[in-house]
Amino acid sequence: MLRQGLGGAWLNTVACWSKGVGQVSWKARLAVIGFFVFTALPIIEIALLVEVGKRIGTLWTIALVLGTGLLGGVLLGVEGVGVLKRLKAEVAAGKVPEDQIIDGVLIVVGSLLLITPGVLTDATGILLMFPPTRFLVRAGIKRWIRKYVLVNL
Repeated sequence: MLRQGLGGAWLNTVACWSKGVGQVSWKARLAVIGFFVFTALPIIEIALLVEVGKRIGTLWTIALVLGTGLLGGVLLGVEGVGVLKRLKAEVAAGKVPEDQIIDGVLIVVGSLLLITPGVLTDATGILLMFPPTRFLVRAGIKRWIRKYVLVNL
């Protein structure tokens, strides 16, 4: 059911997001994603940081933010070198290094999320840096690529 009136475009976009209800233009999807990334996510992050600050104190919260930023930079170097070595080995063996390419992108994204101040971004960054959970995300990305991306070699 689509709603009319104040906020109707937003509700229609959310209601039509799934298949079967109707096609949603890429502009509408980009608008929803943009709203979330640039408006809702920072508000959620600020609220979470304030709550963490209330529970553990301001100095510990600042230390947590700085520590996860430093951890993101260190893990980018450590995990990135490992992925580059595996990528070179696969290329030398004549294989297409699809897992290593996806892992490399996920490691960079995870590191950037760790460097970005916030509780939610840190939790997501840690999940992307941890190999078992990165494997699950990589499997989902590979499934999406096989479904939606045409590779013609």
